[in-house]
Amino acid sequence: MKRYTTGYLLTVAAIAAASAILLVGGNWLAYATAAIPLLNAVVVGVWALPFAAAMRFLPLPGTVLLVALFSGIVMGPFQPDGFRAIYVNLWFGFFFEIFFAVTLYRIRKLWLFLVAGVANGVIWGVSYAVTIDAATFPLGMQIALVAIAGVASGLFAWAGVLVADALARRGVGASTRRAIVRAAP
Repeated sequence: MKRYTTGYLLTVAAIAAASAILLVGGNWLAYATAAIPLLNAVVVGVWALPFAAAMRFLPLPGTVLLVALFSGIVMGPFQPDGFRAIYVNLWFGFFFEIFFAVTLYRIRKLWLFLVAGVANGVIWGVSYAVTIDAATFPLGMQIALVAIAGVASGLFAWAGVLVADALARRGVGASTRRAIVRAAP
């Protein structure tokens, strides 16, 4: 428990606040594109960016879920769904973090972020297809819906890694990151 310091929690809260700003915009954009499923599938990728950045920046178990929870709480008053954002963010965060949990948080290579992002998008694409009764769509559109969501999420996960690496290179959160490394077993 030594690694989960006050500095760590404050850094998570800062990431969550920035994530909430991004995701509120993403949520409004998702509502605006709801009638165009293929465009809506591109928008879902936005959810991968803050979670990839959080996991890359603070490589501890539960980081993504904490960012998801805190950003959902912040998002609540600023979107039509209200505090349902907590559930949605935790859903996305869970399916992103599970890939790192399977490796016991030992692998943090770019390829794993991309796999987590693509898989998260595909999982969302399938659940979205079921929700909008995409079975009535032509097969090509069904496949495109899931594929576009997967590719978009993978690209946004890659962008999240780039953002986290850029922040780390500039020394943002350096003391918190050093404390995590020092407390590692």
